[in-house]
Amino acid sequence: MLAAAWAQLAYLKDIQVKISSEFSIIKKYLSGIGTSYLTSNGIDLSVGDDCAILAAKSKLLISTDTSIVDVHFLKSMPSDAIAYRSVAVALSDIAAMGGKPLAFNLSLVMPNFKPDWMKGFRKGLQKISREYKFPLIGGDLVKGPLQISVTVIGIPQKKTLLRSSAKAGDILCLSDELGRGYIGFREFKNSGVVDKITKSYLYPAPQINYGLAISNIASSAIDISDGILQDLSHLISSSGVGCNIDLDKVPVAERKSKKRCLEFGDDYQILYTVAPKKLETLKANLKSIGKECHTIGVMSGKKLRITSKTVNTKNWDHFK
Repeated sequence: MLAAAWAQLAYLKDIQVKISSEFSIIKKYLSGIGTSYLTSNGIDLSVGDDCAILAAKSKLLISTDTSIVDVHFLKSMPSDAIAYRSVAVALSDIAAMGGKPLAFNLSLVMPNFKPDWMKGFRKGLQKISREYKFPLIGGDLVKGPLQISVTVIGIPQKKTLLRSSAKAGDILCLSDELGRGYIGFREFKNSGVVDKITKSYLYPAPQINYGLAISNIASSAIDISDGILQDLSHLISSSGVGCNIDLDKVPVAERKSKKRCLEFGDDYQILYTVAPKKLETLKANLKSIGKECHTIGVMSGKKLRITSKTVNTKNWDHFK
């Protein structure tokens, strides 16, 4: 009886230590991130209670992404890049729907606590919070294999961009060149160096301003996370209309690796459609923020039809 009582006491003490440790880590490394944006973004209560409180006056955009070590990011990456990238890929969904970031939640699962790693992780969260002006308002901390789940909350504009709203005759457009994510991944995996090239993979840039600029003009949109043909197939399926795409018109970061640039993903650019009569208005809006529109196809028929004189599309028949 006495042995059982001591075992139960030891168990409860261990639980208490774990809880105390969890809360101290949250307080030191995951609190106070983006607090200067709480009032302006309508957040009444943030990290430190059972729930955050949002004073929502309109519809909200909500999306969640989970990033797993050596599946969605490399274990060898700096911890600030792991944090930044995990939030950025989730934020890209807000950009694709033409929304403005409001706040984010983060759940961190990690195998063990390392102060220097957590300092870097906090630095990455602070960086993306500052750049996109939205705070961390809650989350969770658990012991286990490294993974990060991020829930982002945004505010839609007058018109919300959906992947299901493309129409026959719409022009298919792309926000910028593809392949920087692939090249950055390739170079970092080979060298482990953080530089201008590898930063495209380590610290991807969600196209928030671009999404806002096209939100009330474009007819549909989707972000490119899985490769242009994979994501275009989602848009086609959701909208119920086919597409003629000319891959030779798709700008890429490295011509000799064009096929990999097109299929790798991790670019987080926006693929979208626009009615022909609205194209010039859209271009003018983009010019005002220093961006441009790449026209790469036309929505037509019921299936995907791929044209290219420079890329071997033989292995892409499953997209058609």
